[in-house]
Amino acid sequence: MRAVSTTVRLTAAVLAAVLLAALLVAVRTAPATAATTLLSAGRPTTASSSDSSARTPAKAVDGDTATRWASRRTDAQWIRVDLGATATISRISLRWEAAYAKSYRLQVSSDTTSWKTVSTTTAGKGGVVRADVAGTGRYVRMLGVRRGTAHGYSLWEFQVYGTRTPAPAPTGVRVTGTQGKWQLTVDGKPWLVEGVTYGPPAAQAATYLPDIRRMGANTIRTWGTDASSGQVFDAARANGIRVIAGLWLDQGADYVHDTAYKTATLASIRKTVTTYRGNGGLLMWDVGNEVMLSRTEEQRIAYAKYVEQVTRAIHAVDPDHPVTSTDAWTGAWPYYRDYTPSLDLYAVNSYGGVGWVQQTWREGGYTKPYIVTETGPAGSWEVPSDANGVPRQPSDTAAAQAYTDAWAAVRAAPGVALGATMFHYGVEDDEQGVWLNLRTGGLKRLSYYAVQRAYGGPTSGNRPPVVSGITASPSTGVARGASVTITAPATDPDGDTVTYRAAVSSRWIAGGDGAMRPTPVTVTGPGRLRITAPSTPGVWKVAVYATDGHGNAGIETVTVRVR
Repeated sequence: MRAVSTTVRLTAAVLAAVLLAALLVAVRTAPATAATTLLSAGRPTTASSSDSSARTPAKAVDGDTATRWASRRTDAQWIRVDLGATATISRISLRWEAAYAKSYRLQVSSDTTSWKTVSTTTAGKGGVVRADVAGTGRYVRMLGVRRGTAHGYSLWEFQVYGTRTPAPAPTGVRVTGTQGKWQLTVDGKPWLVEGVTYGPPAAQAATYLPDIRRMGANTIRTWGTDASSGQVFDAARANGIRVIAGLWLDQGADYVHDTAYKTATLASIRKTVTTYRGNGGLLMWDVGNEVMLSRTEEQRIAYAKYVEQVTRAIHAVDPDHPVTSTDAWTGAWPYYRDYTPSLDLYAVNSYGGVGWVQQTWREGGYTKPYIVTETGPAGSWEVPSDANGVPRQPSDTAAAQAYTDAWAAVRAAPGVALGATMFHYGVEDDEQGVWLNLRTGGLKRLSYYAVQRAYGGPTSGNRPPVVSGITASPSTGVARGASVTITAPATDPDGDTVTYRAAVSSRWIAGGDGAMRPTPVTVTGPGRLRITAPSTPGVWKVAVYATDGHGNAGIETVTVRVR
């Protein structure tokens, strides 16, 4: 064996030392590299305010240094980013626009209620600030204390760095995703709301929820939650259905001055949420229903601020279910955007105008998704009147098509519209029930099957008779007790024998109660009936029921003016 020279041995030793040193440097710097992972990019971001729809909080985490968030011109403002999971925070970077903070705090939280300050600045000068911090949490915020200019606070970028804590298997209901790409998830799995509003008594939920499930629906919506609601939640859970649980707010309350009402209602809501937050039938909370539309500007702002107070209280008690709030028009959304930032999503009741909801959302520059909590055929407030001055009710065929079109309008906005609960799974047999119920008097209507098809339910089976138009003769100037001929020809798609009956309602007479009262019928030929005019003068609404003996009915209406 040939001897190795001293020079060769020395060179080898030096190379080994260099390699060892490089390895040690790599080992030491690996955690630092992981610790500087950008966690906030594109994450859901909320702020106490925005000074315009063009400068929303999402602009501070979009990675674009030419877009920014800007607050109102007051000192007490904040911006908060949801990292989506608990993380160890190592650095926070702020890229200020000219409107900077003189004094501010950087804080972290696990629940948006309790905050830990990880950095305090009292003599800020704007520019780009990089603060090395040490904290753990899911939420990170910049809390402005004092402005550095006469403007509000404005950030080109709000960046949070650190390492994510391995997340457990997701539980609860969440609104996830980014601008225009949201979805609702239940225990980590996507959930598109395919639902109906629920009208039967809570005690009958176990009877009706299986039928709703057979329709293909996965969600029901209620307007109020009380001591009886446990029966609804339990029946929903047993059938794989979730509940959008209403929390009723008085539509006539004075939200500016009535502090006693607001305090008592808030306490009641906390108690209700605490009672049902662990029930597996719950999907989300829906605060109030159609309170804003007819209010003054002062009352609208006060109401939106109160809904914010309620929403924060719900989140504190139940962080595992989203919160929304329903009104009768998308005109409520600007108030929610400005005064109710803690809502997880918006909601609206829209019938004849449901096709415009998506465009309204887009033009409003909103940064949260929405659901449609009531939709269906045009309501009595949206249609022209007939010759007797009564709103002209859509035919059964037109109503069924309206449900089909409404669902198509919702599905035309994927990632923004998270579903709908169509109005109405009710079994009442009054004038309004004839107009909008899917199961009037327990009978299945064409609209029931239209909703079933929309949600992918069964496409085979017996179907209701179809009435092809309805007329009354005479229809005006009818003497009390006179004979009236109703023509309402019906065909049955399954060849079933069609049986007729009729009922009348005085809803459109002053003091009328809307009840449908059965009236004797004489069938004089195919689709021809004779009834006797009521003894009270005024405009009566007549409903003709064509039934097939299999739990289905076609129902059409006409009016008669009795002199």
